[in-house]
Amino acid sequence: MKSHLLLLACFLCGGSIVHAQGGDGRESKDLLASLNWKKWSPDPVPVFSAEQSLAKFKVAPGFKVELVASEPMVKDPVFVDWDDQGRMWVGELRTYMIDLDGSNENERKSRVMVLEDTDGDGRMDKSTAFLDDMINVRSLSFVDGGVLVVESGALWFCQDKDGDLVCDEKKKLIDFATSAHGNIEHAENALHFALDNWMYNSKSSRKLAWRRGQIVQMPARGRGQWGMGSDAYGRLYFNSNSQWFEVDWATYDRQWPSKGSSVRAPTNRVYGIRPNTALNRNYKPGRILEDGRVASVTTISGLAVHSHGAYGKDWESAIFSMSPGTNTVGAFLPEKPFPASDKYLHKFYPDPVWKEREFLASTDERFRPVNASMGPDGCLYVVDFHRGVIQHKRFLTSYLRNQSAERKLDKPIGLGRIYRIVPEDHKKVDPPKDLVTGLSHPYLWWRLRSQKRIVEGDKVDLVPAVQKLAGDEKASPFGRVHALWSLAGLGKLDEKSVRGAIRSKDWFLSMTGLRLAGESKGVADFFPDSFKPLAAEVSKREAPATLVSYSSLLFDNGYPSRAVKTYKDKEADWVKKDKDLLSSYRKGRDQYVVTCGACHQADGKGLANMAPALAKSDWVLGDTRRVIGVAVHGLMGPIKVNGEPVVGVPPIMPPHGFMKDEQLADILTYVRNAWGNQADGISADQISDYRKKESARVAPWTESEFK
Repeated sequence: MKSHLLLLACFLCGGSIVHAQGGDGRESKDLLASLNWKKWSPDPVPVFSAEQSLAKFKVAPGFKVELVASEPMVKDPVFVDWDDQGRMWVGELRTYMIDLDGSNENERKSRVMVLEDTDGDGRMDKSTAFLDDMINVRSLSFVDGGVLVVESGALWFCQDKDGDLVCDEKKKLIDFATSAHGNIEHAENALHFALDNWMYNSKSSRKLAWRRGQIVQMPARGRGQWGMGSDAYGRLYFNSNSQWFEVDWATYDRQWPSKGSSVRAPTNRVYGIRPNTALNRNYKPGRILEDGRVASVTTISGLAVHSHGAYGKDWESAIFSMSPGTNTVGAFLPEKPFPASDKYLHKFYPDPVWKEREFLASTDERFRPVNASMGPDGCLYVVDFHRGVIQHKRFLTSYLRNQSAERKLDKPIGLGRIYRIVPEDHKKVDPPKDLVTGLSHPYLWWRLRSQKRIVEGDKVDLVPAVQKLAGDEKASPFGRVHALWSLAGLGKLDEKSVRGAIRSKDWFLSMTGLRLAGESKGVADFFPDSFKPLAAEVSKREAPATLVSYSSLLFDNGYPSRAVKTYKDKEADWVKKDKDLLSSYRKGRDQYVVTCGACHQADGKGLANMAPALAKSDWVLGDTRRVIGVAVHGLMGPIKVNGEPVVGVPPIMPPHGFMKDEQLADILTYVRNAWGNQADGISADQISDYRKKESARVAPWTESEFK
C-alpha cells in the first residue's frame, strides 16, 4: 500500500517498445536485466482459497493464526476496529488498482462494513454495509453519538439513528488540506486515540478531538504514512514505506524531555520465505538476494503495538509492522523496559529453507498485510488486502507492469482476509462492567476506550468515581493515570488528585501528575508554581532519569521548559482603568498561554508555517461576530490579514467551541487588547448569543462567508 519507489524511464524490453508508465520518470534506460523475475518467479501466481492460504503461514513459536473473515464477506480491507459490542468494523478500499491502469479509483464505491460473529465460533458470519458510497475510505473512530470516518480528502460524522447498523445521516466536518485524490497513498489517515485525549493521524500535521458534538483541531508534528499505534505510556508509533517503524520517544508533542524526537528501527533487513520479484526496481543489483528474496524492507504499511495485551510481559511494547511487498509481518521488541533503553531487537526465527524468517511470513504471494490492530481480546489482528498488485498507478513502473500482466498478478480483485494471531495459552479476559472500572482493565484497549467514552461523552456524572480512582493508592498505577487524563479531558482535574499522583512511588504516575500540573496553568484553578516543593522532592528521588529531568524543569521554571511561557506584556492604560476589563484580560492571558500560545506565540506575532499573527490583525480588531465565529467554529481555507494573503501556514484554525463561554470571552478580550491592539472586550453573553444563532453549524467558517 505504500508508495515507496522512485520513478522509472521508458525502456526497450524483449525487442518491443514498452510505453512509459507513471513511475518511469527517473530511472536509467539501461534495463537489460529487466526480465530477471523469470529466474525466480516465472509462472502465473495461483489464487488460493482462504483456508488454503491459512496453511501457507509460518508464525513465531507459541502462536497460531486464525482466519476471522474472508471474501465475499469482506473485500479489499484496509483497516479494522471494534465497537463496544464486539462487532468488527472494516474499511474496504474497493476502487484501488482495479486494473493496471488504476481506472475509476475515485468512484464512490469504498465501504465501511460491520461484521458479526453470531454463533461465537470466532469466525464472522454476518455483514452489514454501514456506508457504501465513500471515496477511498481510510479509517474511522467511534465517538459520542456516532462514527467519524476518514476518506481521501474529507472527515465525516456518521450516525445510525435507528439501530440497524446502516448510516442514516452523514455530515462533512473537514476538507483535509492534504487531500490527495491524484495520489491515493498520500492522504491523511488513522484516527488513533492516545492517552492525552487527542486522536493522532498519519500523513497529517494535525491532531483531532471530539468535544460536545464538535471536532476540535490543533497542529501537531507530522507522522508516518499509513496507520498509527500507541503504548501504555502514550508514546506514538508510526512508519514510512522503507522503515519498519518510528517511535516518539518524547511521548507527547511537547512538555516531556526526550533523548530526541524519535527512535527508529535498528535495521531495514527483511526475512521473507519466498522470492519477492513483484516490486519496483528489483532488477537492480543488490535489491534481490541470491535466493530471490528482497534484501531491504519496502512497502511498509500499518503497524500495531502490543502493550498490556494478551501476549504477556515477554511481548510488552512489541511492535508488529506490516510489509505487504514481502508477504511478512515483522516484530521488534524493546531491549529493556521503557524508559531504560531506546534500543529495539528485530525478532526473526530460524527457517529450514530460508535460514531466517519474520514473526509471520507466507508463501502466498497474494498475502498483503497492509494494516493491523490490537483487538479488545488483546490479540493482534492482521488485515490482508489479498491481491497481486499493490503498487499505485502513479508509481507503477514498466518493469512491474510487464511482470504483473505476464504473471497475472492483476487478477482477481475483490478478495480480502482478516487474521487473528493468538497465543497458544490464550485465556479470555472479560470486558469491564462499566466505564470507571474500564479505566483499570488489564488490557490497554479497554482502558483507552473507557477513557475515550468518558471524555467525549462529557460524562461529568462520573467525576466523583473517577476522582476516587485517581486517588486510590491501592489501585493500578495505570488505572490512576487514565483516571487523571479522564478528569483533564472533562475539565475537572483537581489539585488533590494531581498532588496524590506526584507523590506516588510509581514513576509514570508521578510523571503524569507533574505533566498535568504543568498543563494546569490557565485551565484549572491551581497553577504550576504551587507544585514546586513537590517537584523539588521528586527531583531528588532515585527514579528514571526522565522523571527526574521533568521534575527539575518544573521545579526550576514553574512550568515545563518546552511549554509556551507567559508573555509579560505591558498592560495598557485603558485596561488598567477598567477593573472588569482588567480582570477578564488577565484571565484571558492565562488561558491564551495554554490554548493559543503554541501557535500564535506569546507575543502574538504568530509562528512561521503554523499560524498568522494576531497583533494588529483586522481579524482580531474587526467585526466581533467574525472573531467569535472563528473562535467557536474555527476557520478553513486561504485568508487575507490586513489585505495581504497569508502564505506558508496550514489553512486551518481549530474550533474551540468545547471551551466555556467565559473562557472564550476572556481569551478574545485579551487578544483584542494585547500587543498594541485596542478594541472592546468580549462578554460571555456575546459568546452565548452566537452559539444560539449558529446552533446548527458544524463546519468551520471560510473567509468568503464573512463578506
